[in-house]
Amino acid sequence: MKKATKAALYSGLVFPGVGLLWLKQYARAAIFIIPTLTALWYLCSTIYHTIAPVYAKMLRDAEEGILVVDPTNLTSLSLKLNQEIAQSLSAHQGALDLAKGILIAAWLCSIVSSYFAGKKLDLAATTENNQ
Repeated sequence: MKKATKAALYSGLVFPGVGLLWLKQYARAAIFIIPTLTALWYLCSTIYHTIAPVYAKMLRDAEEGILVVDPTNLTSLSLKLNQEIAQSLSAHQGALDLAKGILIAAWLCSIVSSYFAGKKLDLAATTENNQ
């Protein structure tokens, strides 16, 4: 398998920038790894800090008897939980969308960058072998 294909697969299937790390292009890899890690951190921390209070409130309500869990009607409980989480997340929706966009863009650009960096090395190796 050629370096270009292998590097693109690493960046696409493992993590953005891993293909460039494999090609020993560390600075170029950091261009994709750092924004991806930052976006993932933001997404995870925002979702956690949004869901945790909703979950804690539901636990308190269940302990106080305000919320009765009926095993035959878990759909309504799930719907209520989804509504509360969606309402809590709506305040952060713009920033969450931006983080998702950064994550997707970094991943796709990393695949393309890895492929072309590998292609350049493949062409150099072919030229060297032909001489």
